[in-house]
Amino acid sequence: MKQTTGRRCTICNHPARPRIDLAIATGLSKRAVAERFEVSRDAVWRHAQAHLTAEMRAALATKLLQREGDTRRILLEEGAGVTEALKAIRGPLFGLFLAAVDTGDHKAAAALSGRLHENLALVAKLTGELVPHAGTSITNVLLSPDFQRLRAELIRVLARYPEAQAEVAAVFPPGGVAGGHGDRRVSSKNY
Repeated sequence: MKQTTGRRCTICNHPARPRIDLAIATGLSKRAVAERFEVSRDAVWRHAQAHLTAEMRAALATKLLQREGDTRRILLEEGAGVTEALKAIRGPLFGLFLAAVDTGDHKAAAALSGRLHENLALVAKLTGELVPHAGTSITNVLLSPDFQRLRAELIRVLARYPEAQAEVAAVFPPGGVAGGHGDRRVSSKNY
């Protein structure tokens, strides 16, 4: 029996080997794979050359293409609605996002997360899950400078008619405060 001497493949014995194989098969740089999984760049290169066969790469690629095929089928269906199309697009986006996170590709993960947020926001708006709420604004017209000028002008014009002036002053109190009890006569000198 022939004994082999030499080093054992650190990638083959790595607990994350399936994810490393997927990262290599999808074309992620050897440097990024090495950094993410805390192995040497040379070990990644050696593993890709010696142990990740063309058949294995093809199998991984086929698995990815099947997912893409499902997406294409949904997008090409005439009856598919907008939300179904957005869902079909979101699936592969999410898969790419997870692969980028797993392999430590921070730039790709950030870019993909932005696209995922856009997709989710659009779906939420279409389904009514995310309804923009209009702000409520309450304006007290009695305190507005324009109203105060109008009131003062009315009181001034009605100075010739004291009874009418008193009634208008009671209806339109200064500063929006309800009119007092007792004598309702208002002097035009106060305004």
